[in-house]
Amino acid sequence: MGKILVAEDSLIVNQHIKHALESGGHEVFSVYSGKEAVTAAAEQTPNLILMDIMMETNSDGIDAAFEIKQSLDIPIIFLTALTDEPTIEKAKFSLPFGYVVKPFNEAELLSNIDVALYKAQAEKKIKENSELFQAIINSIDKAIFLLDEKGVVRYTNSVVEKITSRPFDQLMNKPIEELLDFRDHKTGGAVEVVGKEDVSELELILSDTDTIYGDFYSHNVSLDEEYTLFFFKDITERVRIHEVNEEMKNRRLLSFIEGQEKERERIARDLHDGVGQIANMIKLSVKRGDTGEGLIEMVDQFLDEMRKVTDGLLPTLLSDFPIDVCVRKVIEQANNSSEISFEFLSEDLPELDMKVKVNIYRIAQENISNIIKHSNAKNASIQLHGFSNHLQMTIEDDGVGFEIGDYTTNTSHHGIQNILFRSQVLKAEINIDSQKGKGTFISLKIPYNEKD
Repeated sequence: MGKILVAEDSLIVNQHIKHALESGGHEVFSVYSGKEAVTAAAEQTPNLILMDIMMETNSDGIDAAFEIKQSLDIPIIFLTALTDEPTIEKAKFSLPFGYVVKPFNEAELLSNIDVALYKAQAEKKIKENSELFQAIINSIDKAIFLLDEKGVVRYTNSVVEKITSRPFDQLMNKPIEELLDFRDHKTGGAVEVVGKEDVSELELILSDTDTIYGDFYSHNVSLDEEYTLFFFKDITERVRIHEVNEEMKNRRLLSFIEGQEKERERIARDLHDGVGQIANMIKLSVKRGDTGEGLIEMVDQFLDEMRKVTDGLLPTLLSDFPIDVCVRKVIEQANNSSEISFEFLSEDLPELDMKVKVNIYRIAQENISNIIKHSNAKNASIQLHGFSNHLQMTIEDDGVGFEIGDYTTNTSHHGIQNILFRSQVLKAEINIDSQKGKGTFISLKIPYNEKD
């Protein structure tokens, strides 16, 4: 049974209706003007309103119905003794649930009330389900389009409005090709999305300067006619990150290759200027028939120069000693050749294979070189600590520091680029923390397998 508001200016008719409805088990509130009906509707929130179309007051029933509909979703049935077309036409715009023509009998009235209450309850349920469905669809982080056979947009969700910056009414019932320009991500060619039933990566061209990258997938739906339902997930950020990572990888590789070329130039120069010159002197001495101390001294010089060259390729230290001894040797050389105070700490280091040793050694060399050349530091330290399945390497100085963004975007930072490349070779997790005027801290988590 329902809660019903009766708005009828005739006391007799009003009370007659109230008595009939109460006998049918309904709860009834009576008012006698349109103004009272508006107030009571807001206060009592009835399930249904019986409204006299034309009351003998300043506010007739149709005007009151319009006012109630603006703020409350309450079904209204009009009571009327009028059947003239203009009045009925005016009443239609308030979307009534029906009409009861005076004079009426109680059975007809109760029947109309029951049908109206059932219809109102059903429509309320449909509306709630629709709102729930809409809320669910709008919570999906993908743009959703429903197209008919001609490619006309029949439905979209709020994500479409967000990524296209177009309101719902500008998208509905318009051909998709007139609204949006989809292109193949690899070829750049136009893509026909109507009837397309596959998964691919597309570009959505919004303007000459604005492009959205997205994962596109769709399937055809058969209802009263054929539709295409497709989803477009914005992956622009993922694509941009991938592009940046690829650019960084290329820069690191380029930097590493440039480093190799410089190493070759150094070796060629050392061979020409040092080893080559001494070899020529030995050759001339042998031709002259020298066999004394001078020849032996030149041979010793030759061997010393060769050691310097080969140490630049693969220091003999790495073949003969563990990594902490090798790094400590570099630290000692740095302390002897610079005004910076270097410190080295190591603990629980396992025996490592040559690949890991070489890259850790080169990272230490590169960082020490960078600190001496660029940091203006007074103190610096390198630490190596062994754990069950990884090494922790830290390099720290109290120098001038630098802007973090520079080392990934500026190819002139060859030292940092080489360190990043070697960390990639080691499959290490690297973190570089630096601020101008506050020094630099670099940490690497290096996975390893102990040497068999």
